[in-house]
Amino acid sequence: MTFLLILGAVAGLYMLALLFRLASYALPVYTGIGCAFLLLRHDYGHLAAIAGGLSAGISTLLLGQYLIALVRSPLLRSGIALLFAIPAAIAGFQAAHALGSLATDDGALLAVFGSIAALATSFSAWRSVTMPRHDTPVPANTDDSVSGHAYAGRSMSTE
Repeated sequence: MTFLLILGAVAGLYMLALLFRLASYALPVYTGIGCAFLLLRHDYGHLAAIAGGLSAGISTLLLGQYLIALVRSPLLRSGIALLFAIPAAIAGFQAAHALGSLATDDGALLAVFGSIAALATSFSAWRSVTMPRHDTPVPANTDDSVSGHAYAGRSMSTE
């Protein structure tokens, strides 16, 4: 019985982590769902709607990451990242507010929980768009003259 309680708590925490990870991808998820419902409304069928929605969501995320990597203006890069961070903040606030309302009715406490979750999910969305997914290998003969490289000074361990 104790094992099932521990397993249930771990599963619940994992579901919360998945909820907030999904909230950090609010713009691509919303784009995918919107595209899928649009395709369903125009009688394309369920398989085409799922494929179209999935491809629209993935392409939205990849296009955002590509534009961040391509554009050199910090103002434009911040604007593109804000396009992803603002919907994530709204989704994180709503998720925390809804989950917090299961435990308490205090409006101020719910607003605090929602604000903390909004900041965390917007930061996560910002990071998912602006940060690279993996480190690129640095050549073995790096020196201080390569300061323009994004990973200058870092070394890859091959252990």
